[in-house]
Amino acid sequence: MNDLRVQPMAMRGDLQSPFTGRILSDFEVSAYNRYTADFNRLTYTAEKEHMLDQRHRFIVSCFYEVTE
Repeated sequence: MNDLRVQPMAMRGDLQSPFTGRILSDFEVSAYNRYTADFNRLTYTAEKEHMLDQRHRFIVSCFYEVTE
């Protein structure tokens, strides 16, 4: 069961890849926060769950991204 309460916004440095240790960039944190803002704005449970799924897919793709 997903937590459907209001989600807090992330700050730079809050999001770090558990795989590479890379701290996500300002751009990535901003994108993550857009998903969070959309989630917080929604009221229908199915839509909220869908938004959490989309946010999770995004963050995992960022976690696996390798930068040099």
